[in-house]
Parts: sequence; structure tokens; C-alpha cells
Amino acid sequence: MIKNLVIRFAALSAIMTLSIGCSSKPKLGDYVARVGTSILTKAEIERSLINQTAFLDSTDAVSQIVERWVTNELLYQEALNQGLKTNPDVQRLLADNERSVLISTLVNKMTTEDLEGGPGDDAIRTYYEQNRDQLALREPYIQIRHLVFSSPDSAAIFRKAVSEMGTDALGKANFARLAATYGRDGPNPETYYPQSQLFSAIPGLLKAFSELSPGQTLPVVNDSGRYHVFQLIRRLETGVVPAMELIIEDLRAKVSIQLRKQLYGRQVQQLRTRAMARDELEVK
Repeated sequence: MIKNLVIRFAALSAIMTLSIGCSSKPKLGDYVARVGTSILTKAEIERSLINQTAFLDSTDAVSQIVERWVTNELLYQEALNQGLKTNPDVQRLLADNERSVLISTLVNKMTTEDLEGGPGDDAIRTYYEQNRDQLALREPYIQIRHLVFSSPDSAAIFRKAVSEMGTDALGKANFARLAATYGRDGPNPETYYPQSQLFSAIPGLLKAFSELSPGQTLPVVNDSGRYHVFQLIRRLETGVVPAMELIIEDLRAKVSIQLRKQLYGRQVQQLRTRAMARDELEVK
């Protein structure tokens, strides 16, 4: 129970900063909610909204933020009123939490300061060449064109138009205009996606695409009253190593992680060396 209370204290630490520097009698209009002298401001809500899911209505999101803050503030103040902050076990766990936060912040600082802008092209290419075997695809990846219509007649008309588009630059430009004007496109036609993940929501679609050749268009697919037009652009088969340009963002993320690990190792070794030089490190 004590540990759970401490976790709540830690989780509330960011929210509690809202009251720092505030007047004991906040002016009306300066805040959205108040519990005692602690307040929740519009600015704090706006910062919290940045982390909310895009599928949540903004009004609902604000209500949830306010309700959560009020509940947590009431619980926090009641914990203080009951003297839980002075409990020895709580003090020890709070100290441990502070230690973990400081260490985590330092590690993040140490491993990002020298990586501003991300890894360079040379580092990415080196990683690509050295790890080609690990980069081979474990399942087919495909590029597709996809439009959705509410009318089967419209879908049939535009299916014919899409089927006549090539996979070259002209076809790409024509499809982009078509999607922007008439249909709601799905996956980005410039991106490769795992075939198994892309069509799991529509029964039978995975098998149909497995039998499709690049450039071919499926018959109009009716799924719950929505009519889909699909065209296969390209397929990369299992075992193929994609061109570096096709997976550049994934490579950039992998190289960034690798560089962070290297930076961390060097920084920790420097700290160890300095501590030993000052005779402040001893392991028996």
C-alpha cells in the first residue's frame, strides 16, 4: 500500500508544479480548476492535449484532463493531510524515485547532446552494408494504391481509371490528383507495408493480393457498405534486402539507438575513470 501511494506521489509530481509560484488567492479566470490553493490553468491543459490521441474529441479530452487533475489533487492533498509524506517508508521510496528520475534524465542528456540532427548519411550507409543479412524481409512488403467510395458505381468507374494508370511518375501524379479530388486514400502509395498487416481487417483480401501481379487491380471490394479500389504497385518478396532509400527512416532509428548506446558506454567509462583517479571508486 505504501509503495502504491509513493507511485501516486511520483505520478502527480508534474501536476503539482502547476501550483508553484501561484498566489494563494488566484484571480478568477486565471484557472480552469482549483483545489485549495492548487490550480489547473488553460496553458497546462493545452500542453496536456499535445499527448492526447487524435481520435479523441477535444471537448472530451479537456474534460478528462480536468477530471483526472481534480481527482489526483484531492487524493494528494488528503495524503498530505494524513501525514503520509513523513512516513519513513514513503520517504525512502520517494528518495529512490528521485534517484531514478535524476539518473534517467542524465542518461538521456548524455546520449542525445552529440546526436542533434540525427546520424549522418555515412553512418546510415555503413550500418546498412554491415547488417544486410539482418535487414532481409521476413515476409512480403508491398506498395498499393487505395481509394474508398460509398457508391459501388463510383468505385467501378474509378477502378477502371486506376487500372489504366502506370506505376511510373506520370501514373503516380495522376493517382495523386484522383485521390485528392474524388476518393479517400488509405496507405501512402509511396510506402512499403507488410502484406500480412495491411489487409488483416478485410477477410479474403490477403489471399487476393498474394495472387496479384504488380500493376494489376482487384475487383471492387465491398466491406460493410464501403467500396474499396485496390491496385498493387510493387511487391518485395521474403528474403529480399530492400534498397537503402526504401527503409531510410527505419535505418536512421536503428543507427540512432546504436550511437546512443556507444555514447552511454563512453560517458560511463569516463565517469569511472575520473572516480578512480580521485580514489572515489572501490569495488571489493
